[in-house]
Amino acid sequence: MNMNDVDFQTSLNKNNGVGRQTPFSKSKLMIAGAVLALLALIPLLFGVVNWATHPAGSEQQSVSNEQAAAPEAVPSAPAADPASAAPSQDPATQVAPAAEVPAAAPAAEPAAVPAAAAEPVPAADPAPAAPAGDPNLYTVASGDTVGSIAARFGVDVNAMLAANGLGAYSVIVPGQVLKLTGPPVAPVAAPAAVQAPVAQAQAAAAPAVVAAPAPAPAPAPAPAPAPAVRTIYVAGAGGQSLVDACIGPINYTPTNAYAVFITEHDFCGGWARFSGIGVGETVSIPGYGTFTATGRGQVPNPGTTNDVAAVFGGFPAVVLQTCIPGTNQMLVIALN
Repeated sequence: MNMNDVDFQTSLNKNNGVGRQTPFSKSKLMIAGAVLALLALIPLLFGVVNWATHPAGSEQQSVSNEQAAAPEAVPSAPAADPASAAPSQDPATQVAPAAEVPAAAPAAEPAAVPAAAAEPVPAADPAPAAPAGDPNLYTVASGDTVGSIAARFGVDVNAMLAANGLGAYSVIVPGQVLKLTGPPVAPVAAPAAVQAPVAQAQAAAAPAVVAAPAPAPAPAPAPAPAPAVRTIYVAGAGGQSLVDACIGPINYTPTNAYAVFITEHDFCGGWARFSGIGVGETVSIPGYGTFTATGRGQVPNPGTTNDVAAVFGGFPAVVLQTCIPGTNQMLVIALN
């Protein structure tokens, strides 16, 4: 045998042996690859299981707990590794940023309350007039006195008092009906003022009734003609203390050297008694005579006899004087 043939045969045998070993080596490689693949899949499998059993909320809570516990660490502890402290890039473990809370809208201002409408002012009640159909009757209004009524209608105040059964100090009240003229009647014992509150209380307790429309007012009656003679009764003679006693007209004796002064306070009845006397009227003063009114005037209160003389150009026979209500003047009337 040639050596070259032997080598070739050997080589061929070797090659044949290798060729038989090849299938075994490939199977080992495949097994090894499968094992490596399984080993590589194990972490991935654990990650999927961990993600399925621990949702993102739990991880967020754990991250929040770790962040909350972080300030309690010991100050001297070394700083953590920046690489490990960096937040995870896994979208499932990232904590969503807190949504910004919008600023509260300003409270709406309350609507302005409209101003209350002003209530209309009730009109003042008209002053009572004489009852329709009888010109000799008059209904007393607030502030009236017998003297002012008599002066308004030109009647004698004393005759008017006698026609209504009133005295010099009788009280009249609003709503009372008086006769302007007429025959004297007996004085009334009890004044009507006592009954007025009772009548008002009964009227207030009565149910409200809608009144029928008032008829058109009757024309005002013509003033009654002035009486032929006014009579003034003097209650006494004396000084200021007797005048202040309010017993009626007083002959003020301290001025008898100049003239006869018949004096009475306005609030005692003097204004009601004297204010209606006009120039030209006849005045009778029982015990002193009958006179004619020749003049009217005013003097200061207090005043002097010289003030009276200046008004009349001298002293008349008789001077009637009384205070003018609400002023510092006196009314003086000259009788001659």
